Amino acid sequence: MGMTVWVNFRDDEKHESDGNDHSAVGDCAEQLDAIAERLSVKPLSSFFDDTDVRYNMDESGELEVSEDGWPASAAKWYSAAEGLKSVTTLLTYLKSNPAALKKQDGWSQADVIADLESCQDTLSPAAQQGKPFHLLLVM
Repeated sequence: MGMTVWVNFRDDEKHESDGNDHSAVGDCAEQLDAIAERLSVKPLSSFFDDTDVRYNMDESGELEVSEDGWPASAAKWYSAAEGLKSVTTLLTYLKSNPAALKKQDGWSQADVIADLESCQDTLSPAAQQGKPFHLLLVM
């Protein structure tokens, strides 16, 4: 079963998603993280949050069940400006190095670039507004 990645933002006790599926980023995260480390930026996986998975698989009662889903305070949140820096740096590198990524799980480098461009478009205004974000792992 594959994982989907959504860009989520926090607004007080609420969270909102950009509504886009960034599965190529999730499936190629290991390769992207290795590149990020070489480029001295924070790896994308360091912005991952598994609250949704924990909420949907919870048998321990860790997260209170509600119609609105899990509370924003249950998740880990990060600086959108820092996330944008990582995404932009990776995009620049991938666009100038066409063979930087090996095809993985059916995703090509072009797919990853498209996902990163979508993330960049979403993170730019969030960084300007100072909104916290995370890359939410969804089953």
